[in-house]
Amino acid sequence: MEEEGQQSLECIQANQIFPKKSPVLEEENMQVPFPELHGEFTEYVGRAEDAIIAMSNYRLHIKFKESVVNVPLQLIECVECRDMFQLHVTCKDCKVVRCQFSTFEQCQEWLKRLNAVVRPPSRLEDLFSFAFHAWCMEVYAGEKEQHGELCRPGEHVTSWFKNEVERMGFDTQNAWRISDINSKFRLCPSYPQQLLVPAWITDKELENVAAFRSWKRFPAVVYRHQSTGAVIARCGQPEVSWWGWRNADDEHLVQSIAKACAVDSSNRKHLPNGRYTNGSDLPDTDFGESSEEPCCTYPHKITHCS
Repeated sequence: MEEEGQQSLECIQANQIFPKKSPVLEEENMQVPFPELHGEFTEYVGRAEDAIIAMSNYRLHIKFKESVVNVPLQLIECVECRDMFQLHVTCKDCKVVRCQFSTFEQCQEWLKRLNAVVRPPSRLEDLFSFAFHAWCMEVYAGEKEQHGELCRPGEHVTSWFKNEVERMGFDTQNAWRISDINSKFRLCPSYPQQLLVPAWITDKELENVAAFRSWKRFPAVVYRHQSTGAVIARCGQPEVSWWGWRNADDEHLVQSIAKACAVDSSNRKHLPNGRYTNGSDLPDTDFGESSEEPCCTYPHKITHCS
């Protein structure tokens, strides 16, 4: 019985869980028209009226005479057949792709193929990211330990965050600070444990802003352009309700991010006494303050991502 139990176990590699398949070619001499990613395999390759069309487990690829369209399958909102011969693909980012076929039957066949894959997957493992990861681990076996280290919680995550802050040139002495308010994800489970905010914003203010923002996702800076000093900040939508509620700490935080950009601008001008300025030294009028739309006040310095 013991020998039978041992024989029933088989060790397989991660990429064997996601085996690649040979493509279905509508014409014998056709080839896959794009370089495949790790874990990606092309399922169908065909010819439209004025293009080559292909579909893999990751993307829809259409190669026209003068342009190329690559659309990830999970970015497709819906697919329909229009005017009998035209495939009409609507994407979740409002992009529309049209592909003309020579016959009605061919258009219907591609419509059927795409409708079968744009639905939400029945299993989480059917998402392409899992196949991509498995094949990457096999190709870059030497980096497996490094990738595993990044995925485990610990102090190394903190050092990686600080390294990124330094790489992008944030001035953490005068303009910005790293807040540990989300340690152990206690405030916002969808945010990292460390967050970058203006240096003069307190954790108490961040808590008040989080209570005003959807999913407690208060504005936090994630990127800085090293030449211009402009930043990208992510956040949830403000919960203003039908009554147009406002939050003074929320508006102060948004204004402070713009002020911190000025402090941390690429030229980093010094004051006469030899020190850098801080947010309280800069008048609000320098930033075109508006009491009506505080989140849209500084298009030249800050971009908000919900």
